[in-house]
Amino acid sequence: MKITKFVHSCVLIEDDDKTVLFDPGIFSWNSGFVDINKLPLLNTIVVTHKHADHFGEPFVRALITKFPGANWLVPSDLIEELRSFGASSVSDKSSEYIDITVGEHAHVVPFGVQVQNLFVNWNNKVTNPGDSHEASGTKDLLLLPVQAPWGTTVRAVELALELKPRYVLPIHDWMWNEQWRQVCYDRFDTIFSEAGIKLLRPVDGVSLEIEI
Repeated sequence: MKITKFVHSCVLIEDDDKTVLFDPGIFSWNSGFVDINKLPLLNTIVVTHKHADHFGEPFVRALITKFPGANWLVPSDLIEELRSFGASSVSDKSSEYIDITVGEHAHVVPFGVQVQNLFVNWNNKVTNPGDSHEASGTKDLLLLPVQAPWGTTVRAVELALELKPRYVLPIHDWMWNEQWRQVCYDRFDTIFSEAGIKLLRPVDGVSLEIEI
């Protein structure tokens, strides 16, 4: 399995002939790490919720143009907007390789707007809880949101320790400077290794590979 993080919560996963891109948000689009023309053919694009750091309009429109046959999986409150951008295959339902549970974004009022949130299991190998620290299970790889106005880094660590995935990939950390990010990654590495969990340390735009 090949994994590439493109800043914040945007993650590309390639596993044999299956590809998925999670959360094409505006921070990722503006970062300079994403080259649409270098992305592999995308089978599936998942948007866990419609906040701009997960659903950046210019990024989304570029993906629709580049990959008109991609299947989009989004919350129901995003379906009509995405179709208005020109996406032809849009759903909020589980499919062969993706199991979706629809819930609510972690409480974010009055800082932000409360929206629907998808909890996603992909290819029976990857779990993405979206913007939430509430989950009852995980697949081997957990995409873990580690910092947010709606949650704490401590709670993120607790969640990983409760769920005990084989691997953790930290996401939702655009707001950290690089020095603090590496301090936190070091701490995660120590805590998770003691629990038998492998921390994956992403470098934006650089692929890493694991066996699942």
